[in-house]
Parts: sequence; C-alpha cells; structure tokens
Amino acid sequence: MTDNGFICLRNGAAECKISLFGGNLLSYRPQTEEQDVFWLGARNKFDNIQAIRGGIPVCWPRFAEEELNSHLPRHGFARLSTWNLQHVSVDENKIEAALVLSPDTKFNLRATARLCVKVTDRLECTLETVNDGDEEFVFSEALHAYFNVSSVNGIKIRGLAGHRYKNSLDGNFYTLKDDLKINGEVDSIFFNQTRPVEIEDAGYNRVITVEKEGSAATVVWNPAKDLAEMSPGQYQKFVCVEPANVGEVCVRLPPRETHRLTAVVRVQKLK
Repeated sequence: MTDNGFICLRNGAAECKISLFGGNLLSYRPQTEEQDVFWLGARNKFDNIQAIRGGIPVCWPRFAEEELNSHLPRHGFARLSTWNLQHVSVDENKIEAALVLSPDTKFNLRATARLCVKVTDRLECTLETVNDGDEEFVFSEALHAYFNVSSVNGIKIRGLAGHRYKNSLDGNFYTLKDDLKINGEVDSIFFNQTRPVEIEDAGYNRVITVEKEGSAATVVWNPAKDLAEMSPGQYQKFVCVEPANVGEVCVRLPPRETHRLTAVVRVQKLK
C-alpha cells in the first residue's frame, strides 16, 4: 500500500514502512517483536526537504563530509531525493519492494542507484550502483541504520574487536581490543570489517545481527546528545551500525559495471 509517499507493507511474518523521499526504510518489526528494530526521530518533519533521521537513510554517493565528491551535499543527495517505486509485492512468506533513483542533471553524474528491500524471516536491504558512464565512477556509501535499543549505554556490540578503526572525533586510528560498549559520544569507522556484527540488548531481551556483503567498513555512531529531530533524551535509544564503503575503502566502479552493498538484519531472543 502506498500512502502520501510512504509504502506500508505487512504479512504474517513482519511489517515495514518505506519513505519514497530518501528511499528511507523507516520501520521494520517482525510479528514476534514488541519493539521496532529501527529507531525514528520523534521530531522529523517529513517535509520532503530535510533528510529523515532514523530507520535506514541511504548515504550515496558521498559519506559525511569526505573530500570525495565534495561538490555534493553532506552524505550525498540520495537521502534528499524522491525515489521512484519500481516494484512491490506481498505474500504470506515474503515482502519485496524496489526503488530507483536517477540523479538530477545538476549533479552531473552518470550513475543510477537502486534499492531493493526484502522481508522473509529476516530483512535484506541492497543498494545497487550502476555506472552508466564511460569512465570509472568513484564513490562512498553507507546504509546508515539506526537500531532501536533499550539504552545505548546498556548494549554490547560484538564482531568489531581486533579491527583498526578511525575515531572521527579526534582523527586518530586505533585498534579495538574487546567488544564495544558505548559510554559517551562515538563516531568510528572500522576498516576491513566484513563479518557479522551483533548488538546484544539485555533490556529488550534480543540480539540484532547485521550481516553484510559488498562492504569493507562498518561505522558506529551515537552523538550522546539530542539533535533537532529528537525528543528529549531520545539519543539514548539508538545506535547506528552502518555497512559502508568510505574513506580508504571507497568504491571504484568500472564503466557499465554494477556494485551491490547488502545488509541482512536478523533478530533473535537473548534468553
């Protein structure tokens, strides 16, 4: 069902909601879960002008304020553009939707983005980039997932230990020695990280597992303060764990080739 720019889909296994503005998956809740898997800012305007904070914003073809593609908006323009619905289907076993984005001519890019969302006993989100030009297309990207947690200070993130990371707060590089626990602001890019990441949340009695393909980095972020789209204290209820290709592991896509970045999200009870 499409309603005022939102796609609302449901079957016996799960329900999800997608905004055509930004190609942003806003909500995903398996029928076995009381809590949504994703967090959404309570003060989003949904005005088709400002980027949506929450769910899975699509950062493409620039991440943050990288020098690469610096003529483009922060985090690129995909999250600020209206995507076209290409396909949608729902049956008892599966939900599928596909959206496509052709860049505005003002950006002077010969590339196309396509977002595929599939829900079975898990959620699969795939961001496809097609180089429509005759020259190499160099870009960065992220599925900027905001995961809903009981308390950001009470979770444990597994799967990042042993990896070199850049702390974007001070610009320095470190190696994580153990499972990640968050106490204060965090903004880190873990490089050459391809294995699954688990968010263990005792408060919600669940583990969210994020698997990925076509991604060489994982970004972890929480600002430790409320931003404009948040109600008071709402920053405490999410953590961003983002499959990405950024910085030194950006994508160099040959002409007429396709790159795919996929995130697979599963939810299991902790006990």
